[in-house]
Amino acid sequence: MKVYRKEGDTLEIVAFPGESVYKGEYLLVMDEEKSVGLIVQVVDFEYVDVPGLIEEVIREGLIRLSTYDGSVEYDRVSILINDLKILKCKIRSAYKGGRAVNFVDDLPSRAYSKIVRLSADRLFEIIGKDVKYPVLIGSDLLGNSMVIDAYELDGSLTLITGMKGSGKSHLAKLLAYSLVSLGGNVLIFDLNREYLGLESEGFRVLEPGEDIVFSIEYLGKDTVVNVMTKILDLPHVSSNILAELWDSIMRREGRFNSGIVARYLDASVKNLMVKDAILSRLNILENCRFIDPRGGFRLEGLFKDSRGYIVNLRDLSGVERRILVEIFLSKISRLLEARRLPPLFLFAEEAHLYIRETYWEDIVTRMRHFGLFPVFITNQPDSLDQTIFRQLDNIFVFRFLNDKDLETLSKVSNVDADSVKLVVKDLGRGSCLVLGRVVSDFPLVVRVRDVGFEAMGRTRRMFS
Repeated sequence: MKVYRKEGDTLEIVAFPGESVYKGEYLLVMDEEKSVGLIVQVVDFEYVDVPGLIEEVIREGLIRLSTYDGSVEYDRVSILINDLKILKCKIRSAYKGGRAVNFVDDLPSRAYSKIVRLSADRLFEIIGKDVKYPVLIGSDLLGNSMVIDAYELDGSLTLITGMKGSGKSHLAKLLAYSLVSLGGNVLIFDLNREYLGLESEGFRVLEPGEDIVFSIEYLGKDTVVNVMTKILDLPHVSSNILAELWDSIMRREGRFNSGIVARYLDASVKNLMVKDAILSRLNILENCRFIDPRGGFRLEGLFKDSRGYIVNLRDLSGVERRILVEIFLSKISRLLEARRLPPLFLFAEEAHLYIRETYWEDIVTRMRHFGLFPVFITNQPDSLDQTIFRQLDNIFVFRFLNDKDLETLSKVSNVDADSVKLVVKDLGRGSCLVLGRVVSDFPLVVRVRDVGFEAMGRTRRMFS
């Protein structure tokens, strides 16, 4: 390989026949005499456009079609020129004294520079990245083991996204399993029973209506009012009246249900619309399969008998699903704030289907400071609230072909938009582009490894 030219932050390199380089791979362009170099990433490649080459290509093609009988030998140099490629590389960093530096104050020689391929571990060594809590997620493009640091996921907001069937949930299971193995606490909202395979690895599955049964009294005023307003769209006037009634009812009755509330409403509220608004929504809440006066499930007990929990949301209706998620988030936020729960990672599979905009801000901003670290998994990144994208720390991007999705992702990364678009479109199944803190803002392509246990979640097919 030889350096051809530099335009802005793009370095073009000539690759000769037999020199195989992958899109997304890193190269070190090193001038040993000057002791300077460049760390570049291949984002695209094309054939060399040599003046007069098109005539030669046409001539060869015509000769092959008309006269080639196996005895004609072609000029070897001409054939090699036809196969030359130009590698379009983005400059990620300068290289001096064996380390990556930010400022590019000189260029390596085009004539004498050596170009070598960089593995992920060698790149991490150059940029001085120290891995404290290693998570083996797969291999880099050269086939070497790829390890990320769980420490960079801790305290972070993470997104795993890609087309359906590209491998998002597989990576999510691997990360959840690895975090628990390292001593982390993980709570998973499982929409399609894709994570049940983790039960054999020490995770506990929680079934709404069986393992999860709350009493309204346990939920408390704040959570009940949150559910009524944010999920069931109770008007604010009615929610204020409900909040005022709560204290009085609990002080006098010690219980809270629609029958008691109806009595108190009859005695204190004249407006029939307000009464109907409160009681109709309270009836919906009471009819959820995980709400029962005898319910004894308490979120304070999470992580006492297991570090990993899976909440199965599959068999719930859309309303029940959103209510249960709101209950978990509302109660967990208060328990974390009161330090009655340890910090935890929240894995939200297809989060856009059950978490509404009304409490994105609370989850993504305020609760990060108390110890709730979300990992969102979705194939529709453009459907998530912009609050998420403005604060993302790590992104794992599997293959996308839709330009709208790629445009959305390219705006929230520290990496240039062209690199994201060019690399992601050509990713194979099970490979992803990793962006953000976890790779020190050096985007890396990873082939995700097998999890080593029955992962579940495979598509059920008619034809085997």
